[in-house]
Amino acid sequence: MKVLVAFGTSEGQTRKISEAIAVRVRGIGDDAQVFDTAGSNLAVLAMDSYDKIVVAGSVHHKRHQDSVEDFVMAKLSELERKPTLFLSVSLSAAFPEGMAEAQSYVDTFVASTGWKPTQFLTVAGALQYTEYDYFQEQVIEHIVLKGRKVEGPKGDLEFTDWPVLFRVIDSFVRS
Repeated sequence: MKVLVAFGTSEGQTRKISEAIAVRVRGIGDDAQVFDTAGSNLAVLAMDSYDKIVVAGSVHHKRHQDSVEDFVMAKLSELERKPTLFLSVSLSAAFPEGMAEAQSYVDTFVASTGWKPTQFLTVAGALQYTEYDYFQEQVIEHIVLKGRKVEGPKGDLEFTDWPVLFRVIDSFVRS
């Protein structure tokens, strides 16, 4: 089986997730290709050569990357003919009280693209404090986290639940 893992990322966590998925798929014994929707040519992507497709995008300012949206809209007919898994990566998914908001990002994406993925999963992202300037840090603290307290020292923090993600990937690939 051949799996495409198409992704868009802003700070790198969704790339890390996508590359980990490809390693996991290869570990199961199947083939996987990672495709960056922002830096790759859509015209050369032969969608017919893939059996299953994972699309991963991270949320910033309540939206997924334009490149992920463009990818889905450009390849919609091919996506509709294959088993697909949509991964929506956000900080909202890191907090129990943020799950409804994380789901709303999926709902908005699906409504705006017209795509109906076979499965979807909201995935907790990461905070990359070492990458933020003062303004970005204030936005994170006062808008994104909305007063939620993050335990531990301020630094790069990863919230991705890898065991849950890998269980979903294993099930998706084997089904």
